[in-house]
Order: sequence, then structure tokens, then C-alpha cells
Amino acid sequence: MIESFEIKMENGEEVLYCYMNYNYEFSKEFFKELKEVGFVKQIQNWVKKNHISFYGKKVVVLASGIVVASLLWKEAPVMETPDFFSFSSPAITQTISDVSILDSIPRIDATENLQQSEIPTVEENNPIQSTVEEADAIIHDSVSASPSEATQTQQEEQPQVPAITNPITIYRNGTKVVLEFEEYVAGVVAAEMPASFHTSALQAQAVLVRTYALKRIEEGKVLTDSTDTQVYYDENRLRAEWGSSYEFYWNKVKEACQSTQGQTLRYQGRYIDAVYHSTSNGKTEAARNVWGYEVPYLQSVDSHWDYNTTFYMNTVSKDMNQLLSLFGITNVQDGDIEILSRNESGRVSEVRIQNQTYQGVDLRSILGLRSSDFDISLENGNLLITTRGWGHGVGLSQYGANGMAKEGYSYQQILSHYYPGTSIS
Repeated sequence: MIESFEIKMENGEEVLYCYMNYNYEFSKEFFKELKEVGFVKQIQNWVKKNHISFYGKKVVVLASGIVVASLLWKEAPVMETPDFFSFSSPAITQTISDVSILDSIPRIDATENLQQSEIPTVEENNPIQSTVEEADAIIHDSVSASPSEATQTQQEEQPQVPAITNPITIYRNGTKVVLEFEEYVAGVVAAEMPASFHTSALQAQAVLVRTYALKRIEEGKVLTDSTDTQVYYDENRLRAEWGSSYEFYWNKVKEACQSTQGQTLRYQGRYIDAVYHSTSNGKTEAARNVWGYEVPYLQSVDSHWDYNTTFYMNTVSKDMNQLLSLFGITNVQDGDIEILSRNESGRVSEVRIQNQTYQGVDLRSILGLRSSDFDISLENGNLLITTRGWGHGVGLSQYGANGMAKEGYSYQQILSHYYPGTSIS
């Protein structure tokens, strides 16, 4: 059920972050165990079974980079037997007596990596390919985490001093790995963007990877090799991905990183929240529509280069029985589902399902959709959903950046377009 975990210090207390395996999320096994023991008990059993030395009270559960629940462990630490959790999630309805609600419909967490957060399964819709075509590496909500709290007040603070971060430490399945910083940057670029992309797009990605990592380190947070921060691939993984093309692609990625070595993206002297995503719907999304507050350099901008790309449009059919369980209803008929409004970027703002209204970004999380720009309808007893774009839509569109690069734009121009008001330093 849980693929990995991380314990962080927040406000002087330990917080346990649990990352659900995408292949498990919403699977038959998930719903079977959910029915038998309940979601809270699933998490409780997993923590006890793995003997996690955690002595805080708050547990955050993420699936594909999206927060699906916040749990409050009452009184006793996890290594003992807790009385109960408090729990609230729009995706799973469960009654628990004598509890306090931490979050109702939590917003996006850790890495749409931002990266789309989400790691799609290879069989369903992962852009990973065994060939050397355009989609030969993971594209997802890179750094799907919401911008840090510091962003909201950074304009009043003094410009930061560049961090000295060589070597750096990342965590791989809970194990510390020490890497040269630029080696880490190249490994992330190789994992997060297809190496077949234009050099200018790879250069733009390198600047963002470096910026994201330095900002996170400066804030005292850890880096991992997965989508809760940024995906990192080592040589063995890249050789498996690229095969006989390894030398060619690795040299291409390294050259793109070396040509931007040390460069970061800043707003008013401070590292930006370098969020990015795979593919937009033709416009990027403003941060306020995803995370609920303004970020000056994360506004909606044109990204028409995405229209004809590989992952622009996708149609999926959702099993109605699973959906009925998710929404706690017994039946859905024509007219029970209606898109009420869209925002300025064309993404869904509100959806009505019977008598309940959902935010578009929350419904995207619940249903595991590629994008919050979608059409939804009933067909042959199933829910038919067509999405446009892939990811939360905030910041740089990777496929859009490649489209700009093909038209002759430099990486500096690409970054200036997607993050207005920023500068490279």
C-alpha cells in the first residue's frame, strides 16, 4: 500500500509523510481492504508492521504527489498502540467517533513533480517508452508540491545568499545517498524530461531543477529521488531506460546542465518555487487556482505549443461502482453530474455531483485525472472523462518549452515566458 515514507520536522514536531504506490491506489485490492478494515486502520497497520520510529502525531498520506488525507495520531506515539486517528478526506468517507478534523479536502502536497504529480503506471498512461522517441522519460507533475509558505512573504524579506551545497544528500527509500550537486541535477533532468527534447528545453529544465533543490535545502528540507521532491535516476536506471542510446543521451543532458552550471531562477533576489508540469491545456494555470494564494511569477500564460503534443488530450472510462464508493452515493443518472464553472485558463472550477459541489482540482485528485481541464459524461453505465493537458498546469510546461525551443527560443526566453518577472542568476 505504502511505497515509501519520510519523517519531517515541522514546527518542532515530527510529521510522517506516507507515499502510496500508484499501482495500488484505487485498485481492487485497495477497495477490498478499505471495505474490510477502513482507511485509517490500513495506515495504522502499515506503520506498526514496519516498526517506524515515529513519535509525532500528524500523518499525511499522499498518492501520486497528491494529499489524499491528513491523520492525527492521538496522544501516544506510533510505536505504541494509539487510541484512534482523526481523519478527513473527500475521496473516502468514514465515520470515526471523538476525533478532530485536520483538513477537509486537502490541496496538493509534495512534487504535480511539482512533477503531475502523479506517477502514471506504465500500462495506463506513463510517458516512459522503451524507444528513443519523444517520450522516453517520466513526465508528471514535477514538484507537485504547493509553493512553500515562504513564498507568500518572501517579497518583504532580504534576498537570500546562494546556498553552498556540494556534495548534497538525498534519500532513496529511506537511505542516505551523497552526490555531487551537478551530478544530481543531471540525474534529475534525465528523469524528469525526455532527453530527446531540444537542448534549450533541457537547459531550462536544468535551471529549474537546480533552483528547486537549492530552495528546498535552504528551507531545511530533505531531497528524495521520487516525486515527493524531484525524480532522480542514477546510471544503472538510465542505462535501462536508454539502452544503446545511453552515451548519446547522457552526454546531451550533461552538456545542457554544464552550460547552465550554477544558474538559478529568482524573483526579487530569492529562489522561486520552481514548479513545472508535463503539458498544459494551451494555457498554464495561476497558482491561486491550485493552491489558493497568489504567487506573482506563477500566473496563467499562453502555451499554445502544447496543442499538438503527445499528451495534450486523453479519454478514460471510470468504473461506476468504484466511483459510487468514492463519493458515498448509491446511484448516478443523467443530470447528476454537471460542470458548473471554469476559470480563466479553461480548467474546471466547480463540479456538481448530485447535491454535492466539488472543486475541479479536488475532483482531479479524487479521480486520478491527468488535468483539471476535463469534460465528463455518463456512457453505458460508466463515467467517460476527457482531459486536456497533464499536470497541475502551474509554471513551465515541459512540452510547451520544447515547442518554444523548436521555434528558436533560448532557455532564458523560455523561463522568462513561463515565470514572468523572474531573472536568472
